Formats: sequence, C-alpha cells, structure tokens
Amino acid sequence: MRTRSRQLWVFLFALLSMVLVYAFAAQNTVGSSFAGDGLGSVTGYTVTNIRYQLSTTDPSQIAAVQFDLSATATEVYAALGDGNNWTWSSQCTNSGANTWTCTFSNGVSVQPVTQLRVVAAQ
Repeated sequence: MRTRSRQLWVFLFALLSMVLVYAFAAQNTVGSSFAGDGLGSVTGYTVTNIRYQLSTTDPSQIAAVQFDLSATATEVYAALGDGNNWTWSSQCTNSGANTWTCTFSNGVSVQPVTQLRVVAAQ
C-alpha cells in the first residue's frame, strides 16, 4: 500500500508542477508580427552615364565614379578592378534622382582598371 501511496504523491506532484509551468508560460505575451515565405523575381539595374573623376592632386588615381541607375535604390556600392582584384568604395551617396557618386578614399590607380562593378539594393 505504501508503494501505491508514494506513486500517487509523485504523480500528483508532477501534475501540479506541469499545471504551474503551463500557468506561468500562459502569462507571457508576444507582440504580433509578420512571417511568411514567398517568391518573386530579382531584376538587375542598368548602369548608364558613367563618369570617372580623377584625383586633383594625382591624376593617375581615380577618386570617384558617378553613374545613373535605371531604378530607385537605397544602398549602393561600387568597385573598380581588373576582373580579379577589386577596390570597393565606401557606401555611395545619392547625388539626386537616380544618380550616385562613389568615392575611393585612397584612390584607385587608373592603369589596371578595366571593369566597374556596381552592387545596389532597394
């Protein structure tokens, strides 16, 4: 009889513990939010009207590049390179409409540059 009595007390203690934990957890609230999964196409920008600005103190260095994007963007970066090595600008600034100016703090030597790379996001 004692064994059954102990088992009953253990069962009641476990049941009471579960009820208390559930009651405590039920008091927690989380604000509403959105979550989901979807599919959409990603289209690229067209870069036009590219203008390179040489350094005024050393014209063998590119100090900045300015260009137009075909659509609105909120974050833009540019890199100059030869296809293997790239020098990235700091974040570019919007010069008005969809025109962006990207500066290279230490300049980029004109001689090896053969490519401009632009990364932009809305």
